[in-house]
Amino acid sequence: MARWIVSLVLFSSIFFPSLQAQGPEGFFLLLENRESRRVLLRLPLQPGECFQYAYIHSSDHTPVRDTFRIDEGGKMILLEESFLWYGAGLEFQGHGEAQLSFAGPWTRVHLNRDFSQLAIRVGRVARQILTVRGQNYRLDELEEPGECLILSLSH
Repeated sequence: MARWIVSLVLFSSIFFPSLQAQGPEGFFLLLENRESRRVLLRLPLQPGECFQYAYIHSSDHTPVRDTFRIDEGGKMILLEESFLWYGAGLEFQGHGEAQLSFAGPWTRVHLNRDFSQLAIRVGRVARQILTVRGQNYRLDELEEPGECLILSLSH
């Protein structure tokens, strides 16, 4: 009987990998207050999954969208930054492997920049939204404007 159960588990893990529970290869996307270390969000993600961070640029008041992917080593890889206008602090020229795309009204900068953590100050007018697995989280609803947050990954 035990041999049959082991065989079934091995068969399932090879032919149905999506049925596996989140194991040690999975991560949690953490959003926490830098000062108090209070965890505001703890969301499970697997390597290869993407999430978005969108906001309104503070001086140009135009939308910006960043797309990140989780890599196998537990880093957040900035794949693309999209915007309507080259505002302060935004990519405006290629760096290394960065490529620019001008499809429609959006400028897209395709990057491959890795981050172990990302500091984000909650803005008063930025309407910052973190989108993970189709669920939106407004930063100004999780913490007061002016607070500094840290976005990172953990096991």
